[in-house]
Amino acid sequence: MNPEELFEKFPNILLSNFRKRMLLGVVPADTVRQILGPLLSNFQDLMLELPPELRADFENILRLYPDVAEQFEVSINPPVVEFLRRLGQSRPKRGVAALPDGEELDMAAEPQTPFGTTKKSFIEPLIKDGQGFFTTDRGNCVYLEVSYSEEGDWVSFEYIPPRLDIEIHICGACAATLTPGSPNQRVPLESLSRILRKCAREVEIKIIELT
Repeated sequence: MNPEELFEKFPNILLSNFRKRMLLGVVPADTVRQILGPLLSNFQDLMLELPPELRADFENILRLYPDVAEQFEVSINPPVVEFLRRLGQSRPKRGVAALPDGEELDMAAEPQTPFGTTKKSFIEPLIKDGQGFFTTDRGNCVYLEVSYSEEGDWVSFEYIPPRLDIEIHICGACAATLTPGSPNQRVPLESLSRILRKCAREVEIKIIELT
C-alpha cells in the first residue's frame, strides 16, 4: 500500500473503535506498531496535513506508547501549553523561585540559602521540552518546539516547516518572531515569565502569520 492510500485511510482508522482503545492504552504495543508504523515513517509531513483533532489523537496515542515512537525515531515531548503552564507557575528569577508580593523584603533580612540548592529545587518540577502542532490565523499548520536551557537561562522557540513569517502570541503578548531566515529564537527566561504571569486561568497560544 503506497503512502497516499495510507493517508486516505488514516482518518477512518483513528475514528474507529480501535482508536478509542489506543487512546485508553489497552492495545498491545506490538499491534500499535504494526498499525501506525507505515505512518510514523513519514510523521512530520503526515501531521502537517491532518485536521487538528486527528493530530491531537495521534500525539496522545504516541505519548501512551513511547516505545513505539522511539522505534521510528519520533520524539514525543509534552505539549507546549503544559510546558508553558509549569514554567508560569514556577515564576523563576535567576534560579530562585519568585516569592509572593511582600515576602521578598522579609527574605532580604534573612540568611540566604546557597544558590545551588535553590536552583535545584526550582528546576526539578519543570518540563525541559515541549512540542505541538498549531494552526495559524490563516489556516496553515506549523510544528513548534520549545526547550528550556538551564545554563543559558533562556527558552528556545523553533518551528517546522520554516516557510512562513510568524509571531508566537502567548496570552495576547508576542513572545517570539520566527522566519525562514531565523527559524529559532531564544527568549530570556525573565521576559517569558513576565508574559506568563499575565495569563489568567489557562495559557493561550496563537500563531499569527506576518504579511
